[in-house]
Amino acid sequence: MTTAAQPIELRWDKGDSAVTWTYGRDTITKRYPTAPSSVIAWPDPPSIIVVEANVRQDSRLDNAAVLNPDGTERLRLRPPDVVRELHHRIGFYVVYADPCGLVAVFATHVGDFWGRPDLRTGELDHVAASR
Repeated sequence: MTTAAQPIELRWDKGDSAVTWTYGRDTITKRYPTAPSSVIAWPDPPSIIVVEANVRQDSRLDNAAVLNPDGTERLRLRPPDVVRELHHRIGFYVVYADPCGLVAVFATHVGDFWGRPDLRTGELDHVAASR
């Protein structure tokens, strides 16, 4: 007999610097210095994906953190290798769900790229130009 994963009840509004969720009986709140760009909960594996604001020139490119339901960081999405020059890369700006699964969008100064994130490895699959 398999047990269904518990749902993650996410509470976050765009512009809020605190992200709160409930998983089972536990309620976790993570606070960020700047409001995240996007936050989404995903059931398999149970995860909260937080795209940290990328507001400074020296912000990290792997700014999409995948958190376990207990609030610990499991991994960060790896920026796709889509442009040669590092200074053209900006970072992730959104992760969202569509009917086929999760989509992560990575911004560069020469166009945006999307891919399907693997929440077990941090790699993006099926990377393609977005615009």
